[in-house]
Amino acid sequence: MRIKPTAEMNTTRRQLLRKIGLGAGLAYVAPALTGLSVAQASTGSGRSRPSISRPSRPRPTPRQQPARAPAPQAQPVRLPPEIVSFIPANQSLEPALSAGFTPLAQSDVAALSGQLVRFALPQGRTLAQAIAELEALFPAGMTDENHFYRTDDLTCDGDDCAAHAMIGWAGWPSALRPRIGMIDTGVNIDHPALQGRRLQVQQIDLGNRDAAGRVHGTAIAAMLIGSVEGRVPGLLPDAELIAVEAFHARGAAEQADAFSVASALDVLIGEDVNVVNLSFSGPANAVLKRVVDAAAARGIGLVAAAGNGGPGAEPAYPAAWPEVIAVTAVDSGERVYRQANQGPYVALAAPGVNIWTAASVSGGRLRSGTSYAAPFVTAALAVERIRLPEKNVREVTAVLFACAKDLGEAGYDPVFGHGLITSPEECDDETQFFSVSGE
Repeated sequence: MRIKPTAEMNTTRRQLLRKIGLGAGLAYVAPALTGLSVAQASTGSGRSRPSISRPSRPRPTPRQQPARAPAPQAQPVRLPPEIVSFIPANQSLEPALSAGFTPLAQSDVAALSGQLVRFALPQGRTLAQAIAELEALFPAGMTDENHFYRTDDLTCDGDDCAAHAMIGWAGWPSALRPRIGMIDTGVNIDHPALQGRRLQVQQIDLGNRDAAGRVHGTAIAAMLIGSVEGRVPGLLPDAELIAVEAFHARGAAEQADAFSVASALDVLIGEDVNVVNLSFSGPANAVLKRVVDAAAARGIGLVAAAGNGGPGAEPAYPAAWPEVIAVTAVDSGERVYRQANQGPYVALAAPGVNIWTAASVSGGRLRSGTSYAAPFVTAALAVERIRLPEKNVREVTAVLFACAKDLGEAGYDPVFGHGLITSPEECDDETQFFSVSGE
């Protein structure tokens, strides 16, 4: 196969940008958040490696395929329920051991001055009975079911994937280098889009469970800090990203439990990040909520996917907690993603249908889902926290809300929240623009 020279590639790229309304004269607004579309990630294979990382080769624009039914998602293997407990420091596990509870994993949580413990459900007791017993044994602690969380993406298929989006990011000036955290699946640090980036990868102790693949986490990492020199440019290529791998393989599916997510968030609290991206969702969990509260109390911005359960779905967490900015997804026509959750907790909308981002090994792929909308808000919040150091997270968030483009019903609504995320600089008298790289 003939490799196109750089000049020919740039010409082809400009022609495609003109076709989709992103002409050569397009300006990149800090950050460029309009006219883009997103797609969901599928689950991949391969083990993640803790390390510190490092553009991506061009790939032909996907041809439109005839519509077909979406491929069914892998379902998790049904295993007995587990329990997660927060136990304050200086309290022994002996009362639980004497009562017949078996710890499966333990993790110190500095933010809460104690430890998290995964317990197996003892034989002869229901989940409710076991939780009540542990609450009585550790009245100063917190106990809940060890809920599971899944990435908010779907395999892009059929008409949803006939996308025409080609994203060219200029990134921010090198002086703006926010410290961003993310909790996700594995990240392929050798992906061309991540080579040379300021990326640190850590992994939560998964016990005897296998690490998840690297599809979803690689895609989200590339969206945030991917090199501008390739086909998978990031929103903030000069930012520092600390990625914590908290997901494990469960049958053919990939999930993170409350124990792992809470432990991962504690790691990021200790790393003193400005903002944390949470592109996953699941049930409300009392133990995880306590760690979320601790992160918010320390001034860390939290951004999460609103969920892909559909308009009638129950609220998804952590997005539905008030300390977290819940992000829904819209397509290039500013229509809400048909599988996005709706409700009074939805705060902002961002591109989330047919997003071109990194595949797990090399190159890129179109993806859809609220998972891929969240990084746009994470990037905007991270930069605004640097630009407005005198404001706290709530005040900076209010700026994002005020500058959002109103969609749907006038004012706030449960479909689009406050509207489409746009650069807060568009609200200023002196708007700053940055040219699109390579155009």
